[in-house]
Amino acid sequence: MSSTTTYESTSSGHMCNMGQCVERTSLSIHNFGKRFYGCQQWLSITCPHGRAIAPLVHERFTRCKVEAIGARNERDEAHAREAEARKLLRIAKSKAKKTKLALWIAEDKVYKYRLALLLSWTVVGLYFVFFTIFGGRGHTQLRLP
Repeated sequence: MSSTTTYESTSSGHMCNMGQCVERTSLSIHNFGKRFYGCQQWLSITCPHGRAIAPLVHERFTRCKVEAIGARNERDEAHAREAEARKLLRIAKSKAKKTKLALWIAEDKVYKYRLALLLSWTVVGLYFVFFTIFGGRGHTQLRLP
């Protein structure tokens, strides 16, 4: 804030009767950098306007402080929910990976069982084909008297 320029107040430009105003620069979000004249003692007890405005400023400051605490709490809750969601996502990805591996193993077993079944039936089929073609010649059959 700058306090170099002072001027005598007039009835149209000053809200209290202290007599001297200081040129200041606003640091608020909505009026940042805007120049204005203000009483040097507006928050003191000696300035009537300061006495009227001080409770309002204090109330607004308290309200903003409560809102900031509420926003901070909401942010912390959001971070906690996000951390929980990330944890659940990691667990779900791990379970999906394990399930894919189990599915791959099961599909591999099914393939091997099908191959074994095909080979066994092929061997049985070949045995019957050869048995019927050659008819068991050369083999002695035992007969009962």
